[in-house]
Amino acid sequence: MLRFAVRYIAGALAFPLADYLLWGVWCDSLQSALLAGAVLMLFYLLLRPVLKLLTIAFSLLTLGLFATAIDTLLVILTARLFPYTIAIKGPEWALLAALIVNVVRYLSGKAVRA
Repeated sequence: MLRFAVRYIAGALAFPLADYLLWGVWCDSLQSALLAGAVLMLFYLLLRPVLKLLTIAFSLLTLGLFATAIDTLLVILTARLFPYTIAIKGPEWALLAALIVNVVRYLSGKAVRA
């Protein structure tokens, strides 16, 4: 349970990090970036497993790369929920933001387990 909580919090904090590192991801304030990170982690918690289950055939055909497309779509969906406070310049920037979030979540999960 602790590992889950740490991964959730780290993922929520990773979205402002993506905003800081990527010029194609824009948030008007730190509060909106943190709120978007929390919403993104809720999407990761609720929608991601369902979408992965529904698209398991595509994931097998693409050797798991379709999971990155799901993560990219979830980042885009999060940005669309906050139209005047968060902007993503294109899907490639959403992909990079999703990769940053996933790397931070992975490393935080490894740090808690070790």
